[in-house]
Amino acid sequence: MAAAQLVYPAGLVRRATARAETVRARHVAPSLAGVAAALHLAGWTTQQTDVQFPGEDRVVAALVLDIDQAPVPALVWDKRYGWRTAASRRRPITKGAVPPSEGGGVRYLTGGITPPPGDVVAALTP
Repeated sequence: MAAAQLVYPAGLVRRATARAETVRARHVAPSLAGVAAALHLAGWTTQQTDVQFPGEDRVVAALVLDIDQAPVPALVWDKRYGWRTAASRRRPITKGAVPPSEGGGVRYLTGGITPPPGDVVAALTP
C-alpha cells in the first residue's frame, strides 16, 4: 500500500480510508434509493440495504426483499457489473473478486451499470 511506503501514520490512513468509503457510498445512494422506491411501487418491500467496500474503488450493495411477495430473495448491485439477483437473503453479497456465475438463483440483469429503476423492476417480472 502506498501509505505504508510513504510512512503515513496509521490513524491518518484509517481516517482517509473511511472518508473515501463515505464519498463512494454517497455516489451510489441515489441509484439505490431509486431502485428501492421502484421495488416498493411494484409491491415488493426491502428489509435492508447493505453497502460494502470490498476493494479498491469497488462498491457493492444489496437490497434484501421481503420473503412473501418478492420474485427473488435479494438484488445486488456491483459497480463493475450492474444489477444481479441473489439466491440468499442471508449473504447476498459474495466474497472474493470473482462474481458468481448465473444459475442457482443468480441472474444478471441487463441495462448497464446503472439502468433506470423501472428497468430493474421490469427485468424481475416474467
